[in-house]
Amino acid sequence: METEYIKKHPASDTFIIKRRSFFDKDVILTGNVIVGAGSDFWGDLIVEGDIELGKGSIVKGSITAKNAIIGPNCNIGGNVKVTGNLVLLDGSDITGLAKAEGNMTIRPHVVARATECAGDIEIMGKTDIKSIRSGRKVIARRS
Repeated sequence: METEYIKKHPASDTFIIKRRSFFDKDVILTGNVIVGAGSDFWGDLIVEGDIELGKGSIVKGSITAKNAIIGPNCNIGGNVKVTGNLVLLDGSDITGLAKAEGNMTIRPHVVARATECAGDIEIMGKTDIKSIRSGRKVIARRS
């Protein structure tokens, strides 16, 4: 899927989405994805590889990927589910469930309804998470 907003880097099998892009339907990509800052998705974002969601991006649906980095101040209206590791950066807001089958890192000021992780969860600084479940251990650090 290539449009004026999405370019593919064939050597790394990575799609690059320009910053401040807008999509009014579900986006499904086979490969890795780097999303530019301030992008807006009105549907789900489904990625077969890894995703890096740029600062201040909005996804009104859910995100599914192998590994994910949710950039600072991103807003996710649904769930984030990954089969590997998940990183939630400063100020990101997940309305639904953040679930990782690997490890999870949570930075300061993250808001989420719930987190589930098969591995370790590392929480840094103050967060607003209603429910935390870890398969192994929860590590809490000051910021």
